[in-house]
Amino acid sequence: MNQENKIAETERTPNFAAAKEYKSGDVKSPDVLLYSDLYKNAMMGADSAAKMVGKAGDAEKNDSVIAGSELRQVITDMMEGYAGYAKKAAAALHELHVPAEQLTALEKLPAEIGITMQTMFDKSVSKCAEIMVNGTTMGIIDMKKAQRVCSENGCTPEAYRLAGDLIGFCEQYVERLKEFL
Repeated sequence: MNQENKIAETERTPNFAAAKEYKSGDVKSPDVLLYSDLYKNAMMGADSAAKMVGKAGDAEKNDSVIAGSELRQVITDMMEGYAGYAKKAAAALHELHVPAEQLTALEKLPAEIGITMQTMFDKSVSKCAEIMVNGTTMGIIDMKKAQRVCSENGCTPEAYRLAGDLIGFCEQYVERLKEFL
């Protein structure tokens, strides 16, 4: 392959060399770590919210109290907000030439089992709000830890700010969810 063909091939193909180095442990920039944590946190929040909304289902076919309730709308809004943060984190990772790693089924499993078990006998508005408050609070704690580590290791203000924005978003929704307890 001549030099021009190599350049053309490089321009068409995303540069994931940084991603390979990152996965091998050679490169772990604070921004990559924070954006990766942010992406996974937001995806877990979105998936858990979707699972909770799915639990509500159709009011005529489900005995859940949150079907058609204001809580369902709050959780749907959360899901959309989380998806927006996941999109921002994925875009930031892409700029750093690192793919956003999807949550594995094993990573999603504890939240799915928890939601299923806790709503098995109690699908009340209060119980569903409690589950979402607890999960969102765990996400806040994880993001604050990741943000602290990032700041100690010299991350960019943009990465730090985006993590702070997600934390603020979560804290606002915890307060909104508490109204349903």
